Amino acid sequence: MYERGIVTSIDKNIITIKCGKPDQCKACSSSFCNIKTKNFKALNQDSLDLSEGDEVEVYISPSKTILYSFIVLILPLLMFIACYYLTGAVLKVQSDAVRAFGGVAGLAGGFLLSFAYNFLRKNHNLPVVTEKI
Repeated sequence: MYERGIVTSIDKNIITIKCGKPDQCKACSSSFCNIKTKNFKALNQDSLDLSEGDEVEVYISPSKTILYSFIVLILPLLMFIACYYLTGAVLKVQSDAVRAFGGVAGLAGGFLLSFAYNFLRKNHNLPVVTEKI
């Protein structure tokens, strides 16, 4: 998926981009997108000559988006379910409170794994700047 945005800051090869064109949003009063606050980071892997205020096109890989969504949302949920049932099976308890505690511990572990993955591969998951417009 390709998106356009305006460069707001540059830090080596990581740039911060503001979504959309401000002139297109003057006609719309929707609070849904509220692009004034929608900034994201992107990777300038081709070392394009960019400066603040430049309009750029950014490629967001669908496969990376799906993988990232799985790791952030689905993995912790699966960890909760697995630990909920494993707590009951391993400890041989019928108490839902103990099993729920095990599930919450699994949920926390899932979020911890998600955080670790994102920390270790932070630049790998970023959208890529394809061109200066």
